[in-house]
Order: sequence, then structure tokens, then C-alpha cells
Amino acid sequence: MRIHRTGLGLSSLMLAALACGPAGGAVNSPTSPAPTLAGPTAAPASQAASAPASSDIDVSSYIACEIVTAQDVADLVGGPIYRELEQEPGPGCIYEVEAGPDGYAQFIVYVQPPNLIEAMIETLPEELGQPVAGVGDEAFLDYNDGSETYDLVVLVRGRFGLEVIGEGEDWVRGIGELFLSRLVGP
Repeated sequence: MRIHRTGLGLSSLMLAALACGPAGGAVNSPTSPAPTLAGPTAAPASQAASAPASSDIDVSSYIACEIVTAQDVADLVGGPIYRELEQEPGPGCIYEVEAGPDGYAQFIVYVQPPNLIEAMIETLPEELGQPVAGVGDEAFLDYNDGSETYDLVVLVRGRFGLEVIGEGEDWVRGIGELFLSRLVGP
């Protein structure tokens, strides 16, 4: 039996927390105002020297469902939104889009402090899958036979880590790249 890795455990906890959202509707309902980009933007080079250590990075201000909306994911996958879940605003988000063999595809995204991803890279390199060039500072993509999902792990040193879990290698990579483009720019 292969243990997929620590990141999936963190994602499972995040999934449980996201499922308990506020009453009264989805965070990103069709009538909601246009989302705004939450979270830090790229710091000028003059501020880079005073950046906090990666263990001091606080990603709790990131609102993943606003950085990349359910509609953004639906557009990338090529199908309509299947269902918008009630979720607490925070660094994690679950998306469900009509696609895939079951009628819909689910994607779980979580922005993490960089030290968590750094620790995974250092302690579990064989569990991370294949290196992915050109995505963040370091990235790995793994396929989980049991759940038939892909897991993309990305590190942007000194800023954040990113994990994207879902169906379809191209979709998972596309969602990861969309997050990176909005958090660090092209």
C-alpha cells in the first residue's frame, strides 16, 4: 500500500474545513460581484531583502475561490459549473465542473506556506512524482491510481506553496498555471 503523501492529508483536512461554510449560499454565486485578487502581489526587488523567512509567511489572507473563480475553472475545462459549494473564504477552494467520466470533475486547490512544500520536497521526494519544468521554482506532478487523480505541487520560494488535485493532467496543470499567473504574474 502506497501512502500518497503528507500534502494529501493536509488537503483532506482543508476539504473538511471548506465543506463547513456560511449558511445562505455559495461564496461565488452568479449574482456575486466580480471577484477581486486577494493575497500579496509581487514585491519590488527593494523589498525582497526584508521578506520574512518562509516559516513566517502567512497565506491566510489568500482567498483561493476569488483568485481563480469557479467560472475560470469551468472556462479552462470547457464545461459549465456543475455546482458551487458553500466554502469559508480562505486559502483553499473546491471546484466542481461538468466534465470527466462521472459527469463532473472536482478540483481541490490549496495555497500553503512555502515551508510546508519545502518540507515535502526535502523529506518525501520519491512520493512527489515527476518534476515539472517551468512551473514556479519547483514543481512535481503525480498520478494517484487509487483516486484516479493528478496532484500538482508547486513551490514559489519565500512566497507560497500550491497544491492542485483533480482529474485530467492538462486541467490540473492549467489550474496551477492560472493560480501562478494571478499570484506572481506572467
